[in-house]
Amino acid sequence: MSQRLPLACRESMDVSSLSLQQLPNGVCFLSERVPGRRQVAISVTALRGSRHQQAEENGFAHLLEHMLFKGAKGRDASAINRLGERLGGTLNAFTDRETVTLHLTVLAEDQAAGLDLLADLLLEPSLTAADLALERTVVAQEIAMAQEDLEDHLQELATQSFWEEDPLGWPVLGKASLVRRVSARRLRDFHQHYLATAPIVIVAVGALDADSLARQVESRFAYLPARPKATALTLPTANFATRQRRSAHARQAHLLWMAQASAFADRNHLIELFANHILGAGMASRLFQELRERRGLAYQTYSQLEALSDTAEWTLYAAVPADKRRGTEKAIAGILKALMEDGPSTEEMDWSRAGLRKQWLLGQEDLETRMARRVRQLAQGGSLKSEEEILDSIQQVSAVQVQEVLARAWAQRLEWTVLPA
Repeated sequence: MSQRLPLACRESMDVSSLSLQQLPNGVCFLSERVPGRRQVAISVTALRGSRHQQAEENGFAHLLEHMLFKGAKGRDASAINRLGERLGGTLNAFTDRETVTLHLTVLAEDQAAGLDLLADLLLEPSLTAADLALERTVVAQEIAMAQEDLEDHLQELATQSFWEEDPLGWPVLGKASLVRRVSARRLRDFHQHYLATAPIVIVAVGALDADSLARQVESRFAYLPARPKATALTLPTANFATRQRRSAHARQAHLLWMAQASAFADRNHLIELFANHILGAGMASRLFQELRERRGLAYQTYSQLEALSDTAEWTLYAAVPADKRRGTEKAIAGILKALMEDGPSTEEMDWSRAGLRKQWLLGQEDLETRMARRVRQLAQGGSLKSEEEILDSIQQVSAVQVQEVLARAWAQRLEWTVLPA
């Protein structure tokens, strides 16, 4: 099962500051020149994450991400870290349900060295048994820490319930029991299959040399086999239920509600972001104002959207005193009901529109954020959107559209609660 190829990479483009190309084997790379900068943000993304694993591989992509930094092309972990420090930039990686991304920000003069380092890590890792013996323990500890954080643990429980047995519901970090048992040979086989099948997207943003980048990408990635024809992932039906659990670690009632929303590329995704801004994405939102400012029920409450290539999860969260749980549930239900029936006010539309516009523009000033946005557009959106298109879309969102997406998404919901034991 493989992720679909980025639609935008099927045809090359070279306009003004953007250059998008694709190697004959399907590896896609984008460069974007940004005036007035001295640095370059570079990422190499493989479009296979936790949802593309088999059941017995749950956590392998995340473990592989860790192991890439333990040794590559004759360098051990210390040498990799020293090289990263010598380049003066930020070297990091992350795994999610649809991707594994390595990224680095360096001065323009170190563009070639930066991309070489990322290529070495992904293409030529050591993956030794000695390194794996140590890193298995580190990853198992990371899993244990996530389970001890009630908010993270509740999110994991709710996601598993929402998607039931589908890989979308599996923990990205993996199962500790599987991580502890994997052998170096098994992980090397996983890595080879990964390189042979995963669509790869390379993005560089900043004060870059696009021609030099194209030559380097070709020299480092052209030897990979052709990306196989993508097969569509089967989207499972979400499970809307009510669940409750008690925990000895809990001192409050932790409430998490989840609904299904639109895919990243869907035209409704931006409208849902707008609606989420009003619902619970900041201190002016209805959730924060009602639960914290007016009622003093919650220190922390918010809503968030996590969009994927074919669906999205819309989550509400609040932590409140256990004896205030029922009142909080009624308050949240009332907030949703009011927005679904009456829609947002003119004032809410105005400050949300202004806030989203400025958040977008401020994010564009940060090269790593700008790079990450381009990766998402290619990997999940299937097309590149200009700044003008994004800002114009924000201006066009109406109160009726916000009301409609809220009513559609929150007509059904999953409710999960963790209570003190």
